[in-house]
Amino acid sequence: MKSPILVTGASKRVGLELATTLAEAGHTVICVSRSKHPGPLHANMVPFQADLQLKSDRDALVTYVKTHFDSLRAVIHNASLWLDDGLDNLNTMFKLHVEAPYHLNFELAEWLLRLDRADIIHICDETSSRGSKSHIGYAATKSALQNMVLSFAEKYAPTIRVNAILPGLLILKEDSTPQYSARTLKKALLEFEPGAQPLIDAVMFLLNTPYSTGSSVVINGGRHLRKALSHD
Repeated sequence: MKSPILVTGASKRVGLELATTLAEAGHTVICVSRSKHPGPLHANMVPFQADLQLKSDRDALVTYVKTHFDSLRAVIHNASLWLDDGLDNLNTMFKLHVEAPYHLNFELAEWLLRLDRADIIHICDETSSRGSKSHIGYAATKSALQNMVLSFAEKYAPTIRVNAILPGLLILKEDSTPQYSARTLKKALLEFEPGAQPLIDAVMFLLNTPYSTGSSVVINGGRHLRKALSHD
């Protein structure tokens, strides 16, 4: 059976656009999300509903993959929650950003290793390498997700390439005011809303490049430089 790409958080926004692009490129895509997928989906997209915070749901996903497919081409950990600081929210984000990818990387490794080349991609955040005073828990859990790239890359080399993508702002929130949008866009050197395409381009690069593992691709429009300049 055709080796699919598994994408988590694939029911809306960037995750949905990424999954659709992969499907249109000819890949079978297992689209994992907590909510039901909006229809209609591309014929190559296979929806799977799961709350990845729950081990029982992750176990069900692993069983589904191993029952219906002979191997996996890639796993892309895109599922994410951007929550305010607080112990309950920290626990929620830890389960989704750290525990779920950790668990799935171990459980699905055998299926990835059945191919001559496979990939694991962690979608982190540009704050995972610099912190965020307004979303400390979010940045911390994304930093842990980024750090796991190093360990899994070493563990699974050379067959499975494990890399990270660190996006900044891609798509403004639906309820953004003009004032918020203008203020947010000015945090980057490239002051525009790029949409999902930069992340899709980065995923395609990592799926095709022969010589990258344990690396992080930053796509933030120069936001880190704008931040540095503001302190000069």
